[in-house]
Amino acid sequence: MSEPITSPPPAVVPAAPASGPSALQLGILVAILGGGVLLTALTSDVTRVTEPGVKLVDGQPFLPDQAGDWKGGEMTGLTKEERDILPSDTEGARRIYTDSAGHQVYCSLVLAGRDVTSIHRPELCLRGQGWQWGGMSVAEIPMAAAAGGMLRVSRIDATHAVVSKDGQKGQAQSVFLYWFIGKDRTTPYHWQRILWTTMDRVLHNRNHRWAYFLVNAPVATTQADTLQVVSRFIQELDPALRPN
Repeated sequence: MSEPITSPPPAVVPAAPASGPSALQLGILVAILGGGVLLTALTSDVTRVTEPGVKLVDGQPFLPDQAGDWKGGEMTGLTKEERDILPSDTEGARRIYTDSAGHQVYCSLVLAGRDVTSIHRPELCLRGQGWQWGGMSVAEIPMAAAAGGMLRVSRIDATHAVVSKDGQKGQAQSVFLYWFIGKDRTTPYHWQRILWTTMDRVLHNRNHRWAYFLVNAPVATTQADTLQVVSRFIQELDPALRPN
């Protein structure tokens, strides 16, 4: 467990929002993903399972109760509804963390088993929960242990309609960051995870066991300030997640 930091961590570097893909690019992407899913299904009898890229406790994914200045609440796992629809060997861990300044961050970890359907694009869940996003991009978080000294994560700035106790309607804002971690691999892209999974299964008879991280925090002041808060949380949590 790391000690609380006494100086601000290096600032997260937000990337410029990507421009919209062309019809040709979308077609190529759909073809790649469709082919990946098909090939993965045809190689469902792979016999080798890779180690996960995250630390396990008693064979289960976990989130520490303390990460630097952040204290975690009760750890929960997958809900009954999620267990009813996900493969039986899917595992998860969730906590809400609070720092000494009162900032709160929600963290969710889902670890896939042998079945690739354990993990899907988070945008699907967020839309189903009523979130609407105004922009997507990739942010770079300084991380000494990451390749190139930067952890690249997908960022979604989202809003959700809310109604106050007195009936006033408004909009809640939140910043979501997510990424995928495999054995010696990390990517912010769902399509890249599918591509690597397909190559592993087809070429190496190996099932890559991915972990999916989702971290989000409500916007109290500005999106930029919230991004820095979430970045600091990830920087302090990361050492506790890496395998020994």
